[in-house]
Amino acid sequence: MTRDHYVSEHQRYAKRLAELEERSRQAHQQAQQKQTKRPIGKKLPRMRHHHYRKNGERVFKLVLLFGLVLLLMLYVISPLSKLQSVTVNGNKELTAEKVERAVRVYPGRFIWGVYFTRQQLCKEARVAQPRITSAKIKVTGPRSMRVMVRENPLIGTATLGKHEYAVLADGHLQETTAKDSGTDYRQFTGHRSDLKLVVRQIGKLKPAIRTGISAVVYQPTKQMPDRIVLYMRDGNTVLANKATVGEKMAYYPGIAANMKKNGVVDLQVGAFSYDYGSKDK
Repeated sequence: MTRDHYVSEHQRYAKRLAELEERSRQAHQQAQQKQTKRPIGKKLPRMRHHHYRKNGERVFKLVLLFGLVLLLMLYVISPLSKLQSVTVNGNKELTAEKVERAVRVYPGRFIWGVYFTRQQLCKEARVAQPRITSAKIKVTGPRSMRVMVRENPLIGTATLGKHEYAVLADGHLQETTAKDSGTDYRQFTGHRSDLKLVVRQIGKLKPAIRTGISAVVYQPTKQMPDRIVLYMRDGNTVLANKATVGEKMAYYPGIAANMKKNGVVDLQVGAFSYDYGSKDK
């Protein structure tokens, strides 16, 4: 009887202990659930706000991008993208109008069309206008550009048969009807290649020497088949070789300064001078 009573009491305590443990576990779970639910409830508005803000930023960026593209497209086809002013620099003998026409850059053209084809335009300009040796196009404002050129100097005129040509420093001959006050190249009819060679040689000279030449005459002889004669504006006559005149004429100013009278300067082989009449030319 005592043993049965002891077992019964033990079972009752064990059951009671189990109930207490279960209540404690449930209370602990409820407390954890409350702690978990409470921060989520607080974070949810923040998460929504962050989500809305991110979506708003994406929409704004897309609208801004498409807006800029639209503005660019409108600018490209609008009069605002047309050139209003063109400045030409570096031209001395060519007028600004001739440079603009050669380069094809002038007010009224779309600036973007010129900018993206500027290298090709400069290349074509040298073909269209041989007096341009190089050209460069630069944007200076929303509706303005600058064209910078280097000229191929005009150093005289030549008559070949019935045609008159402008003679350029690089040997190029440009047909013209205008008379030039520079050097006159004579007796080169039938000797076009010789004329180009002589012109390139003369083109090497400093302007101070080059402008002092009144005429260049092709006068070959049996003894000197490459001879040319230069008539100087100071009254002297120069005998030279067509292939070396550009080098030898560099000595002319010093030789002429030591001459007491006008005469002949012979640069064909060496470099010496004599007065007119003192020796046969």
